[in-house]
Amino acid sequence: MSTRLSRGGRLLNRGARVGFTFNGKRMSGFAGDTLASALLANNQMLAGRSFKYHRPRGVVASGAEEPNALMGLGADGTFEPNQRATTQELFEGLASESQNHWPSLDFDVGVVNSRLSRFFPAGFYYKTFMGPRAFWKHIYEPVIRQSAGLGKAPKDRDADRYEHFYAFTDVLVIGGGLAGLTAARAAAEAGAKVLLVEQTAHWGGRTMVDGGKIAGGAAEAHVEALVTALEAMPNVTMRNRCMGAGVYDHGYALAYERLTDHVPGHDGPRHRLWRIRAGQIVTATGAIERPLSFAGNDVPGVMLASAVRDYATNWAVSPGDRTVVVTNNDDAYRTALTLKAAGLSVPVILDARAGGGALADEARAAGIRVENGKGIAKVEGGKRVTGVAICQQAGEGAVLETISCDAVAMSGGWSPVVHLWSHCGGKLTWDETGAMFRPNAAQAPTGADGAPFVIPAGSADGEFSLPAILANARAAGLAAAQRTGATAEAEAAPEATARDETPIEPVWMMPQGAGRELRAKAFLDYQNDVKVSDVMLAAQEGYESVEHAKRYTTLGMATDQGKLSNINGLAVLSQSLNTPIPQVGTTTFRPPYTPISMGAIAGEARGEILQPIRSTPMHA
Repeated sequence: MSTRLSRGGRLLNRGARVGFTFNGKRMSGFAGDTLASALLANNQMLAGRSFKYHRPRGVVASGAEEPNALMGLGADGTFEPNQRATTQELFEGLASESQNHWPSLDFDVGVVNSRLSRFFPAGFYYKTFMGPRAFWKHIYEPVIRQSAGLGKAPKDRDADRYEHFYAFTDVLVIGGGLAGLTAARAAAEAGAKVLLVEQTAHWGGRTMVDGGKIAGGAAEAHVEALVTALEAMPNVTMRNRCMGAGVYDHGYALAYERLTDHVPGHDGPRHRLWRIRAGQIVTATGAIERPLSFAGNDVPGVMLASAVRDYATNWAVSPGDRTVVVTNNDDAYRTALTLKAAGLSVPVILDARAGGGALADEARAAGIRVENGKGIAKVEGGKRVTGVAICQQAGEGAVLETISCDAVAMSGGWSPVVHLWSHCGGKLTWDETGAMFRPNAAQAPTGADGAPFVIPAGSADGEFSLPAILANARAAGLAAAQRTGATAEAEAAPEATARDETPIEPVWMMPQGAGRELRAKAFLDYQNDVKVSDVMLAAQEGYESVEHAKRYTTLGMATDQGKLSNINGLAVLSQSLNTPIPQVGTTTFRPPYTPISMGAIAGEARGEILQPIRSTPMHA
C-alpha cells in the first residue's frame, strides 16, 4: 500500500495539516503537498480511467508530463476539468474528482471496452464508421458524442479574473533548475537584463532530489546560494509558478503564471499570461524520464523511477512497501538506494543490460539483489500491482520467477525537453549514445536577421552530469548575454564531481522478443490506450510516416502531447519499418508546452470590458 513515511519530506510542513476531498471523500495532507502526493499518502492508488478502454489508471509521474491523474477541480464558477494532480498544490478545502468513469471510479461499466479490445485495434473507427450511410446520423454520431472527451465542461460562468502582462528583457531563461539558475547568473553578471521563469513553486529542479557535490559542498547548498545571489541582482527578475508556454518569431515568447491556484479566494487575478519580447532565449527546460514498454505497465503502482524518488524525497510518500526497480540505465539505481535508505524493501533491481556501474555496486553493498539481463514479462494485478513475472530480456517472455510487490519503478532513459527549442524551427539530432533526440546547435531557431535567438542549456541540451551541466549552462548564459550586446565576463563555473556511469542500452520492448499477447498489453500512450501492437499494426497497414501513424493510432494526441509516449512510439515504428530512428523523424512540437486556461488567453477582455473588434469602412 502507498503511505506517508514518518521521516523526510523536504517540501512538507508537517505542522500544517490540510483537508481536501476526493470524489466526495474527506482526506488530509500537509502544506507543501501536491494533490497527487496527498492522494498517494492516503493510499489512493486509483486516480482515473483511460479514455478508450476505461482501464484503471494511477499516478505515473510527478510533474507536468503526468498522463493519468487528471482531475476536475473546484465547483460551480471555479470548476475546471483535466487538471494534473501532480502539479496542483494542496490547499484547505480543495475539492477534486476523478474523470472518465460511470457510475463510479471503482466500478466502471466502460471497462467492458477493455474486454473487447481485440475488436478495437488502432484505426478501427476508420473502418467501422464508413457505412451504411444512414447509420452515421442515428447511431455512430450520437454514440461518439456521448463518449467523446475526458472531463466535464464547466457549466457556470467563470468566477475568476485573469490578466495579460507585457515584458521586455535582454535574456529570457526558461527553467529554474541548476542549469537555468547558472545560465541566468552568467547572463546577469555579463550585464544583461534577465527574466527567469520556473513552472514549479520551487527552485533547483532535480538537483534538490538527486544531490551531488559542487564546489566541495552539497549541490543543494550551491542551488540556494545561486537563488540568493540572483535575488540580490537589480537586473534579474525571477518568477516561479510560471511556465514557458511557447516560443515564436522575433524573440516573442509566452509564459503562463498561476498566481492563486494554491491560495483560492486571494484578491487578484488567478492566472497571468506573460507576453515577452526577448533578445535571446535560453531553454533550460530539463529532461523527462521515459517509461518502459512491458505487459501491464499501466497497472496503478507502476511509476517512473524518478517520480518514486521524488515522492519519497520531497513529500515522504512511499508508493509501496515492496518496490521492484526495472531499468536500462544507471539512474534508476538512485531510486532503489533512496527507498532502501527510507527503510523500504526493494526485492530486486532488474537491469536489462549486461552490467551496471558504481551505482550498481552501491546497491549491492546496500543488500539489494541486482539481476542483469533480466526484464519484466508482465505485471500482476488489476487496480494495483500485486507482483511481477521476471524473464530474460533477450527472450520471448518465458517466466523465470514471480516476485510479490506493490509498486514498480521503471526507467527507460531520459529525453531532453526540446519542445520550446522546436516551436520556432529548431532542429534535432539523434544521439545514439544517449538514445535520445537533442537540439542541433547548427540548426537553431533564427530571427529576421538570420541569427540564432534560442540556446539550450543543461539536460535540455543532452548534458546530464553535474560538471557538464554547469559548464554548458554557463556558456549558454554568457553567449545569450553577448549576443544582446553585453560585454562583461561571468565568473568560471565551479568544480563538480561526476559519477562513472555505464551507458544506457536502448530497450523499446521488454522482453525484446515479446509475442503478440504481451505486446497487446504493453502501453505507449497511457491516456489514449495506444499499445505497442497498435503502432506495429499501423506500420503493417502502410502508415510509414510518423505523422500518419500518429493520427491513425492517436499516439501522442492526449493532453500530455506525447511527453512520455513519443520516443518509445517512434522507436517501435522504426523497428517495424526496419528504418533507423533518425529517418523516421519526430512529430511536430506545437505550443503551448502544457495546457493553459482559456481565461488566461482572454485576459481582461471579458464581460463589461470586452474589447470590441474594430474594422475599417472597407472591411465589408
